[in-house]
Amino acid sequence: MRTFKRGFFCSDLSLRYPYHECTITVPMLLVMMLLMPMLFISVVEVMRICKHFRMRQYIRNLWRSQATFSFGFIATYLTTELAKHVVGRLRPHFYSACQPRLHDGSSCADTQNADLYVEQFYCSNRNISSRQIRELHVSFPSAHSSLSFYSMCLLAFYVHSAWQGRGSTRVLRHILQFLLLMSAWYVSLSRVADYWHHWSDVLAGAVLGVVYASITAIYVGDLLRVRAIYSVSGSSANGRGGCHHHNHHHHLHHQLLAENNNSSTSTKVHFLQSATTTPSPSPPLPLPLLAAHITIIDTACCCCYYYYYYHNAAGLS
Repeated sequence: MRTFKRGFFCSDLSLRYPYHECTITVPMLLVMMLLMPMLFISVVEVMRICKHFRMRQYIRNLWRSQATFSFGFIATYLTTELAKHVVGRLRPHFYSACQPRLHDGSSCADTQNADLYVEQFYCSNRNISSRQIRELHVSFPSAHSSLSFYSMCLLAFYVHSAWQGRGSTRVLRHILQFLLLMSAWYVSLSRVADYWHHWSDVLAGAVLGVVYASITAIYVGDLLRVRAIYSVSGSSANGRGGCHHHNHHHHLHHQLLAENNNSSTSTKVHFLQSATTTPSPSPPLPLPLLAAHITIIDTACCCCYYYYYYHNAAGLS
């Protein structure tokens, strides 16, 4: 795509900053914001399946997480590059790197050009390549800022969804999320400190990255919806992860089976039965049929069971 060649005012002081090498180079950015998040997601997915290791489940979860992250990363990059080439804003070190001259041979140092808006010019610096000249016209928005904020914000959403717990575990989770956001903040600030971007370029890139991370987390990866399911099921309230979630319902299953054999608690089982079938005065269900009904009882029925159980216990006492 051809980059828009924007003109400039010779009196524009925002383009007269000295040239500095990048603190965060492009290879460093790709390692920090692409490879390391993918590695982190891979490790977390291994930890989430705990001792119930199933290779097919791990591969499926890993593929879903990596595909979600990669989709948002590519979308953020393409949006940023499109804006760069359409806007064509000059970088803060434009004067020192390009040393522009007008076609009549004059420069911005001449007094007659002080308030002139220059559109036709060429770079007199012989040490700059054509690729570097093109780079001088793609300041807005900052790709370092947009990609770093996308990666770190999405990773913070992922940690919030995958790392459940209370107490010290919850504190460590928030500390990790804070460090992730601070790394994106540092990368963005380095672009202003190195005179590679204006502050508005960095701000626009940060907003772009946060927006794409939020859209990807909510509508593509369903990260917030997954956390809501964990909260309703009670695993997060008890400070336990996905591996203990199955054990919780397994314990409830055996508890209901035991109460079905007890005549004093048979009304509780009939209450659960009425939640899924039509009421009937029939005796307690046989164990195989009861197990089938328990399998399809959802979290709401379990909550109703606990309410009914403790309500009866309070009435008997």
